[in-house]
Amino acid sequence: MKIIDSVRDHFWKKWIRQHDCKVAGGIFSLHKRSRLILEEHVSIGHVVIESKQLAIGAHTYIRSDCVLSAVSSIGRFCSISTRCFIGQQKSSHPTDWLSSHPFQYTGTALTFDPVVADVTIGHDVWIGHSAMILEGVQIGTGAIIATRALVTQDVPPYAIVAGTPAKIIKYRHDPDTIEKLLASEWWNVDVNALQTLPLDDPEAALIQLQGMPLKQATYRKIEVSRKNTAVLPATPLLVIAAPMQKMPESIVNPGVAPCSQSCAGSPALPPQSELPPLAGRG
Repeated sequence: MKIIDSVRDHFWKKWIRQHDCKVAGGIFSLHKRSRLILEEHVSIGHVVIESKQLAIGAHTYIRSDCVLSAVSSIGRFCSISTRCFIGQQKSSHPTDWLSSHPFQYTGTALTFDPVVADVTIGHDVWIGHSAMILEGVQIGTGAIIATRALVTQDVPPYAIVAGTPAKIIKYRHDPDTIEKLLASEWWNVDVNALQTLPLDDPEAALIQLQGMPLKQATYRKIEVSRKNTAVLPATPLLVIAAPMQKMPESIVNPGVAPCSQSCAGSPALPPQSELPPLAGRG
């Protein structure tokens, strides 16, 4: 890295920290056309950021050695472990041409520009070590992605998925509790108020949430790119693209398949001790 770039990188890393965020890789971890929007208390390790535009919600952390490729939004309170690849393209090479090699459209009259759909991730999502999520997938709020899972299809709220390809193993809570958690939108409540609740007992916490005057969290936001940075207006809500903020029919009606094709034939729900491993520090 040139001296002038090193000085710029050091300056902007310090500026980002002054706004209660961390980007350990600095501005040069972003692609030259990437635009990053961060709420307060976001912590990003040494990762590669290729997204054209990516919004990350408050209190989310992303460990080092991840690649954020085709992903447009990650919600609040997410925990993403090391070596994850989010937004792996499905069609980065032509499969129906003479060859799949780039020589066909390098220095020739041909062009190959596949359409890429972004991943969207809800709030309170835990992604284990070395998981891969393909482009276009929507991860619902409260979901857990097991270590080394290959996620090829949408994941419903509060589902735990594992395997290659990933399948639903179980749900974190019963259907009624899931509905109440989603309806509460607790991730929009001030974190100091949340910490007064019995957080190890979701049902009791939800009852207290309903009976207390709620203070909406208003997080400051910053915008970061290689070219410039800026402070954005604070907002009480983080708008994410993922529409999966309701329970799938499969939880309400157990006779319906639990998700789309990748989860067809999912096994019966095992006891907690039989769940595939998640990242130790993720």
